[in-house]
Parts: sequence; structure tokens; C-alpha cells
Amino acid sequence: MLELTPVLAWLEASALADWVGGPIYPLISAMHILSISFLIAPIILADLRVMRLKRTDDAVVKLSRIALLGFGAAATTGVLLFAVQATRYAENPAVLIKFALILLAGANAALFAAFKSMRPVTASLSICLWCAGLVAGRWIAFAA
Repeated sequence: MLELTPVLAWLEASALADWVGGPIYPLISAMHILSISFLIAPIILADLRVMRLKRTDDAVVKLSRIALLGFGAAATTGVLLFAVQATRYAENPAVLIKFALILLAGANAALFAAFKSMRPVTASLSICLWCAGLVAGRWIAFAA
């Protein structure tokens, strides 16, 4: 198995982690939460639209674009926050569960795109995965 501890320790000791861990940390944290809202809200709205079996139209495409921007911002701010305590977070079960749920949600999105007939099912699963990811993300502070 790949040993990540030296890489995580390097990341945690980096100038980037020092910068993020200073006075800017609350701002990055707030940006992460805001980014997540720009990710989750459009996904849930688009999924609900698909689950009602209405045709996939421009609204879903526009919502998906907003969600992609939200994902990019959430991933960027998430990496910055992770860097501050990389070794601790890597051992936190809630972090590992959150990462697994994000990967599953991504795989589910690929199924959504590839199989039109499965869209109502993948839309339902999408809501469950993203909500579970939100809970896991919140649980990070209480686990470990």
C-alpha cells in the first residue's frame, strides 16, 4: 500500500498550509461552505426535476454548470483546508467517508450522463450521496 504520511507531513509543513492556517483560515472555511452550497443546491434542483420525469432541458444544463463551478471552488478550498492538518485529517474516518462519497457521487454522475434511461434512479441516488457527503463533512469536526 502506498505510504502517504511523508507527503501529508510535507503538505502540512508547507508555506501554503502556514498561510491558510493563519488569519485567513476562517475566510477559506466560509468560502468552502459557500462553494458547497453552489454545488449541492443546483444538483438537488436538477435531480428533482429529473425525478419528476420531465424532459432534461436547458434549466438542468444551466444548473449543472453552476454545480461544476461550485465543485471546483469547493475542491480548491477543501484542499487548502486539508493542507493545514493533512496528517490528522488523513486518519479521520469522517474525512475518508466524505472522500468516498464524493467519488461515488462522481461515478453516479457519469452513469447519469451515460445512461438516459437510468436518470430517475441516478438522480435519486445523487441526492442521497451528496446529502450523506454533507453530513460526513460536518462530522469531521467531531470524529477523530
